[in-house]
Amino acid sequence: MKRLSVTFDRTGEDAARFAPAEGRRGRLRTVRRRRDGTVLELCQFERPVAAAVADALDDDTHVRDHAVVDDRTLYVHLRPGARVRSLLDRLESHRLVLDTPVYFDDEHVTVTLLGPAARISEAASALPEAVRADMRVERLTEYTGEDGLHSALTERQRDVLAAAVAAGYYENPRGATVADVADDLDVSASTVSEHLRKIEARVLPHLLDGT
Repeated sequence: MKRLSVTFDRTGEDAARFAPAEGRRGRLRTVRRRRDGTVLELCQFERPVAAAVADALDDDTHVRDHAVVDDRTLYVHLRPGARVRSLLDRLESHRLVLDTPVYFDDEHVTVTLLGPAARISEAASALPEAVRADMRVERLTEYTGEDGLHSALTERQRDVLAAAVAAGYYENPRGATVADVADDLDVSASTVSEHLRKIEARVLPHLLDGT
């Protein structure tokens, strides 16, 4: 059994329903397709923005219903765009599992699929060319049933996190700067900063859940 994580840019008709403004990052805890082709989603944000996002959805003709659960959580019933429909169609036709949560930030959405390697490959090949062109493979690993922090990060993110911890970046008081970590890895400070931002966005929800 394999675990494939892929990232898409937030562009086109599926672009920004859940992040219409900068800084609205989070994850879809639940994604369930109904027989009529619509989708039910439970979306959790990093910051208290659920009410503002709900207001932005009021005029979206693709949204059937929505409700604010709390200041960080939003329930949405919608008709997905072409890209999401293509992904859901391939999940169903190739008998793959969508491994939630689905993570999103201001610019990207990261989706993880579970299934036999051959069926994952066939499903990816069967996606429309426009969808494949926008898809970047983050990692392909064996799925052993483990969950939590390790599986939430890519191999490169784990390398950056290990370097930051070793350098003392997370000590109190801080024992290293982003530039120090970048020097250790021989990359730019902006690259390390971006990796650390994504790492923290992935790790903190797991800590809040106690996983």
